[in-house]
Amino acid sequence: MYKGHCHCQAIQFEIDHIDELDADNERIANSDNQSLRLEVNKEVLVIDCAPSALAKLHVPNGETHHMCNICGHLMFVETSAKKVIVDVFFNGHDALSEPHCQFVV
Repeated sequence: MYKGHCHCQAIQFEIDHIDELDADNERIANSDNQSLRLEVNKEVLVIDCAPSALAKLHVPNGETHHMCNICGHLMFVETSAKKVIVDVFFNGHDALSEPHCQFVV
């Protein structure tokens, strides 16, 4: 599961599941060595905040920048291909449905 928030924590979000192609595109974010930058489909991003906390800024290249109205933190960038580029914190993999063993005795 991947999670993130703005500096003041008025906006919180999570990405519960990403497909394999999106996972191949993850990279270390430029701003923080403990976060990852992902490009995922907009539908998998779940945002938790008051509606007035999230602002949109449309830029000429077709992207929409979403930011916190309170602290000004850039939350994510929506591209023209209905994808979002977002910096997230990794909180561990989902639990496996069956025990995973490397060796069979």
